[in-house]
Amino acid sequence: MRLILRFTLLLSMLFTVTGVWAQVSFTAEAPPLTAMNSPFRVEFNLNSKPEDGSFKAPSFEGFEVLAGPSLSTGRSVQWINGKQSSSYTCAYTFVLLPTAPGTFTIGSASVEVEGKRYTTREFPIEVIDESSAAQQSQSSQHTQPQLSQQPRSAESRVGKDDILLRLKISDDDVYKGETIRASLVLYTRVNIDQIESLDMPPFDDFWSQDLTFDNAPSREEYQGRVYETYKIAEYLLSPQRSGRVTIPSAVMNVIAQVVVQENRGFDPIFGGRQIYHVKRELKTAPVTINVKDFPAGAPRAFNGAVGSFTMRSTMPEANIMANTAEAVEITISGSGNLKFITAPKLVMPESFEVYDTKVVDNVKVSASGTSGSITYTYPFVARSAGEFVIEPVTFSYFDLSSGEYRTLSTERLVLNVADDGTTTASTPVVGGGFADYGGRMKQLNRDIRYIRTSPLPHRAAAIFVLSPAYWLIVVIFVALFISVYVLMHRRIQQNRNIVARRMKHADKVAVQRLRLAQRYMQEGNRHSFYDELLKTMWGYISDKFNIPVSNLTKETIREELYRRQVSAADVEQFCAIISRADEAQYAPSTDGDMGEVYADAVAVISKIESIVKR
Repeated sequence: MRLILRFTLLLSMLFTVTGVWAQVSFTAEAPPLTAMNSPFRVEFNLNSKPEDGSFKAPSFEGFEVLAGPSLSTGRSVQWINGKQSSSYTCAYTFVLLPTAPGTFTIGSASVEVEGKRYTTREFPIEVIDESSAAQQSQSSQHTQPQLSQQPRSAESRVGKDDILLRLKISDDDVYKGETIRASLVLYTRVNIDQIESLDMPPFDDFWSQDLTFDNAPSREEYQGRVYETYKIAEYLLSPQRSGRVTIPSAVMNVIAQVVVQENRGFDPIFGGRQIYHVKRELKTAPVTINVKDFPAGAPRAFNGAVGSFTMRSTMPEANIMANTAEAVEITISGSGNLKFITAPKLVMPESFEVYDTKVVDNVKVSASGTSGSITYTYPFVARSAGEFVIEPVTFSYFDLSSGEYRTLSTERLVLNVADDGTTTASTPVVGGGFADYGGRMKQLNRDIRYIRTSPLPHRAAAIFVLSPAYWLIVVIFVALFISVYVLMHRRIQQNRNIVARRMKHADKVAVQRLRLAQRYMQEGNRHSFYDELLKTMWGYISDKFNIPVSNLTKETIREELYRRQVSAADVEQFCAIISRADEAQYAPSTDGDMGEVYADAVAVISKIESIVKR
């Protein structure tokens, strides 16, 4: 028994190894687009263990190899429902630098696994020359201050063309009702930390449909520069009127993350680097689309359908029985503005009882457009016997490929309706104001209750409108409205007064806190002193500029003070006091003169107060 179990386990392991060997994958990954003087990585990924020394790199013509090959491996083993599965990954990484602009081909790499050699496919890489744009960007950066005005230096590192927002339209010359794709794309050459807000334009003259899309980043060349692109939104649009239709600008606010090397000596934590957040408001250019009207000579059956369609019909049998339910089914399939198609007109004989048309929609919306089918079912009942003709159903549409109208039609149908014993003739006999279709009308007379035509008895009632009770209710509602309005107005004024009073007395509140900090200093209570000093500095900015303390950062303080013409030296001194107090509070071993910090805090608050009040 043990021998059988061992043999079974050995076979399973053998099949597992064979299955892994049969699924060897060796692929290459690299960006399809890059810029001059911009290093990039090329990775060759293998999902099996290679033979030692069997990897052969391609010749990287047009590129300088800065590093590589760097080998990284990994293995994982899983047990699921008692079954073992394992995976092995191996990656050879190179760092390349383009040496000239143009399009270059990365050749095939090869590796050997279990005695068999595998190769990757060749792939092209386009190199863009950005030298002029880069020199202009560098010259603008060198003209900016580097030491005392770090926020402005961070601003200068994000150029005007480093972050762009574009609304890309698949076609700007279309027919009315034709579908186009609109994509909102973010182009960036810096790191985007956050998207604060996005206001999409109103598509007033379009039918619009949201599309699902892949938001993975990609690279794209635009105006001679290479950008990382991110798709933000995508819509399918169909213009509903002809003429020149303009889509207004989309507006998006983003926060870019900028790393600035500060010349302040050695920082054991951040290495002398400071991360700043730069806000930018982005707008797309308005997009104008030329919407052409349909050419003259439209068929009578044309109802605005645009695209490419086919029509299929399902008719009842030629011989049917009277008073039995039948139906005509029309299916329109294809691609185009299916959601705007109306049901084709079906003309039935007068003696047929026709019911509401049933519609089954099987339409799919994707980035390539709208496609699918719509099925219209026309149920009816033949109430009399005889021979009847159902004329062909026609459907016309405008074919975009040929620029012409196309008309589809069903076949002419002749129905022979047999008598079921309750009908007499196919010709109705009119008498007494009703059409008698044989004995069937008697049955209908039993099913339908006639509407009463005699006048209802008159009931005398007092007129409520304009009565004293009516006016009393009106007065009560008006009084309630005025009372609510007065109360809301008072509350708004009180809130405004609270904010104004808080901003006006910010310096007085700061002085009171400084006195408390001074008392802690005299008592030698270092922790309480620095804690109260921090509350003073943060609280002063919060009260003075009506900003919640939870939203305050050193960068926010710098922006607010720079905006109010406070000198860079005073701004940096204010932030330095916060840093010194914070370090002294959480690192008691740090040497610090409480008296010096206290004097600096009083002086800088006094300077800022005098500047802001002017």
